[in-house]
Amino acid sequence: MLISRAVTVKSKVTPLLRARLGAETQKAIREVEQELERVLSEMEKRRVLGKNDEVAGLERKARELEAQRDALAAKLKDIARLSEGQEVIQGKVQGFYEVKVGDLWPEIGTAEIVLEDGRVVAIREGSSVTLEVAAREPAAGEPER
Repeated sequence: MLISRAVTVKSKVTPLLRARLGAETQKAIREVEQELERVLSEMEKRRVLGKNDEVAGLERKARELEAQRDALAAKLKDIARLSEGQEVIQGKVQGFYEVKVGDLWPEIGTAEIVLEDGRVVAIREGSSVTLEVAAREPAAGEPER
């Protein structure tokens, strides 16, 4: 019987991954800060107009954005502390699995794909590694894959 299951996608930490994650997080911080500036400006305009009921909602929004900015700043620090070769979860995808009589259920539900700089380096099912490829540099004249 063919079933659908979640497959965890992980990436090995490399300088390239750390730089990409850092850049994405810094971009998100800038976007949150821009939105926060817009909300604070709007809040000041509403205060001048005496629309205090609207100011309260904007204050709430500003606090949420500040919390979001602080969480992103903490994430940026966490990214800097990642160890080379450490595996971090990038997300999940759906995959298919052919279930047979005698299969161990806990192992059916456990599957991972490991990436290193965008290249699949391992596929794991259950508690075993079914395929592991060592990352290597292409030989001189060999095209990159």
